[in-house]
Amino acid sequence: MKTYLKHFFPCLENRHVYPYRVVYPMMLEHVDFAPITILYGNNGSGKSTLLNVLARHLDLKKMTLGNDNEYFEGYVKKCSSSIDDEGLPEDSSFIRSEDIMVKIARQRKLYAETKKDVLSDNVLRDYGISKRLYEKALTDPESVKAADYALLSRYTAFQPARLALGNNNEAFSNGETALEYFKEHLFDESFYLLDEPENSMAPAFQQQLAQHIELLARLDTQFVIASHSPFLLAIPNAKIYDLDARPSMERAWYELENMKAYYQLFKQYEDRF
Repeated sequence: MKTYLKHFFPCLENRHVYPYRVVYPMMLEHVDFAPITILYGNNGSGKSTLLNVLARHLDLKKMTLGNDNEYFEGYVKKCSSSIDDEGLPEDSSFIRSEDIMVKIARQRKLYAETKKDVLSDNVLRDYGISKRLYEKALTDPESVKAADYALLSRYTAFQPARLALGNNNEAFSNGETALEYFKEHLFDESFYLLDEPENSMAPAFQQQLAQHIELLARLDTQFVIASHSPFLLAIPNAKIYDLDARPSMERAWYELENMKAYYQLFKQYEDRF
């Protein structure tokens, strides 16, 4: 199991501007990383800010920008880190929960627009294609005869439509789509920062995500994750930093306040299960 990023040393200047005012109270002189490191804390704890600082410091590619202001770049320059001699993998990236929501919205918009365009009766009629055959080819392509495929191939929008509609099941929930995104875009021998990847996922999907992350960690992928998901926190051997504590410190998952709250709830109603 690989750790490309070894240590990170945040700037601890006490200034009343972002991000100084968020990171300083943590009193984290350094963060030591494992193959899976989780930054835990309630809303407002600063876990996403710390992840955003780390992403900027490491110059990771990202889909959308996090919080920023005129002090941010100066703060980042005052931080330092220790990285493996091989450096970070080329495809290292920072994935925020907002990125996933943007991706889902774009996919659904594409689905709606493509479906409207390619299933137009007039367009299909011009190519001598029945709507029934077209829909059958999109949903059950193996049942379409070769001769019919030859006819469909005349309609140049067929293949892109099949890709757009076939990979974009409008019945999928946000959680299902998000889980599929992570399964398709996280690779072995890589390095990722993930900001609350469990957002919009039901418990069963969070469990699957945790298992997928654990598997990739065994294949030399390193993760730094901002999360308060009990399923991610309980990943074996994950190193957890409790950002709610003052000063912030490393803790076991079962010592965290939110985990104790879950335990107390289920203990209270234990006889119902």
